[in-house]
Amino acid sequence: MKMVPHPDWSQLVATDQSGSVLKILDGTLRAIGSMGTRRLSMSDICESSGVSRGTLYRYFTSKEDVLAAVSEFVCSSFERGIVEAGEGIADPIERFRAVMRFYGRFTIERSPDGIFEVEPAFHLQFLRSHFNRHKAAVARALGPVFDYFESLIGTSIDRDAFCDTMVRMQLSTLIIPATPEWLAIWNSTPDRLSEWALQIANSQTDHKKG
Repeated sequence: MKMVPHPDWSQLVATDQSGSVLKILDGTLRAIGSMGTRRLSMSDICESSGVSRGTLYRYFTSKEDVLAAVSEFVCSSFERGIVEAGEGIADPIERFRAVMRFYGRFTIERSPDGIFEVEPAFHLQFLRSHFNRHKAAVARALGPVFDYFESLIGTSIDRDAFCDTMVRMQLSTLIIPATPEWLAIWNSTPDRLSEWALQIANSQTDHKKG
């Protein structure tokens, strides 16, 4: 059987009316969180996913295929989701808020508890290999926000450094879980940066008047 190319897994999930593919991918994530990848078998994936072996082998020929699909699915879901989170929101600060809320929620929902205690190598490899894609997705989602801030302060922002810092900060919660207090700070970032930009803009206006 010809395998579906990994970049198409996210699309396949969206069009799979039976929901089997999503069950398999979500079940695999749960299984990885409890037993890691080394001991994981196709039988374990079936049990965790609640699908038959026939259904599993309809889409995957090996555990390695499943793991590759899971990695690509998580990454492509993030890329699509964070961009969609801000789409259609004209107000730049509201867009910023929506993107930040999505990012915080996605990291919590898509990261099994104790992933680094159970299977550090698999997850470290995933994070390292997908880091730049995550950063690029954040940059796309926040493009209009950066445009707004730059128009206020009258100078360019180092967008790459900003997005790099954002991704690294969010990934740190996989090691030290986010507390409600930390999430409150994370979600308040748009308002804090907006205040900062407005202060600079007002200062520049006062300077010109003086």
